[in-house]
Amino acid sequence: MATKTSAVKRASKLDYASVAFAALPFMGMISFWQVFDGIVPLMLTNTFSLDNAATGVVMALDNIFGLFLLPLFGILSDRCASKLGRRTPFIMAGSVVAAIAVPLIAVANNMRSFPLLIAMILLTLLAICSYRTMTVAVVADITPRPLRTKADSIEKIVGYAGTGVMLVAITLLVPDVEHPDYLPLFGLQAAFILGSALLYFWRIREPQLVERMHEKSLEMGIEEAQIDTDDSPEAGGKQRIQDPSVRLSIAMILAATFFYYMSYNAMTTNISRYADTFFGMAGGSYAIINIVTIAGGLLSYVPIANLSLKYGRKRMAVITSFVMVAGSAIIWLAPGFSPAFYVVFLFMGAALGGVDLCVYPMLLELCDANSVGRYSGYYYTVSMAAQVVTPILSGVVMDAAPTMLFAYITLMAVFMLVTVVASKHGDTILIDEVARREEAYEEQR
Repeated sequence: MATKTSAVKRASKLDYASVAFAALPFMGMISFWQVFDGIVPLMLTNTFSLDNAATGVVMALDNIFGLFLLPLFGILSDRCASKLGRRTPFIMAGSVVAAIAVPLIAVANNMRSFPLLIAMILLTLLAICSYRTMTVAVVADITPRPLRTKADSIEKIVGYAGTGVMLVAITLLVPDVEHPDYLPLFGLQAAFILGSALLYFWRIREPQLVERMHEKSLEMGIEEAQIDTDDSPEAGGKQRIQDPSVRLSIAMILAATFFYYMSYNAMTTNISRYADTFFGMAGGSYAIINIVTIAGGLLSYVPIANLSLKYGRKRMAVITSFVMVAGSAIIWLAPGFSPAFYVVFLFMGAALGGVDLCVYPMLLELCDANSVGRYSGYYYTVSMAAQVVTPILSGVVMDAAPTMLFAYITLMAVFMLVTVVASKHGDTILIDEVARREEAYEEQR
């Protein structure tokens, strides 16, 4: 009979190389949002003279696409029967179109053409929406359930390391002049998107890795074939969850995701203008705050993933949500700027990373393997809904009382904490449970 020790060792053997390469499209995609959220508001304000509320409306337009397209493409990928796998065709096609459209945003700004700017924003969004869900679904597809939080931590490290590179690029490529030329920055971002997709395509063989995931799951006593249900249109189109308690937990997890992005996106969308007004950070120097925040996330991912295996995803999500509330409240209540704020932003980055790292795997724990794309689509649909609302709402706050931006962020973080606490299902399969399942599986053999 296999021992508990062997189960622990087996549970810890994540295929780090495959996860890291599978995370590359996520890196290309997620790094774009730092450039987009930081620079496009400056384009709209400085080049096209829009006020904060109107800028918020334009920033929300791109997210409206996500409300409809993310679940649609998630479902389409679940049903895809390509020899390349369910996710890979979407990743490659979307990356190519995005790499073409992204530099044209900067071209439109240089031409001072507002219609071209909006058209390129929408084309970029369409391209990214076509594969955004797949960048996280493919990592879940190739990872056994108990290891998904750890795999998610590797994906986040890869993704946000790339984001850190682009933030450094902002500080170097955006001069402190009245009308900067953003084309070098956006051209670099396009190369980042396309290069990450090509490296993914060179290294990842999705169908083989999915098959290996099933084999590893069986070794842990988790029979994915029994968990799976037929998600085809002929079978009714989707799995039905009957337990009201589980449905409530799904609703609370999605609500926590909503308020997470309400808080996080309010900061990323407005920090360039807030830092300029209250912190005296002109040009691209505001990116230092984002770099510190990203560094906090990168430093926290692996420790939080390991702690979630020991203590559970929900407990770690609650702790990190509380840290987010405390950090944003300190920035709100402390007058003026202090270098100590960088420490606060470091902890806020760790907290934001911890919540995101734990909540998404909690949602996937409640669905079967044939529905990962659909539930990932729901996750991103909720996040997009928040990113439609929060740029407008936080823009109104900035126009009415600019000093209250972090009060708004704090309130959204409080709602996030409450909804995480309210979820009752989706926690980690702990190592002890993995051991029990493995022993039962070995006994059956």
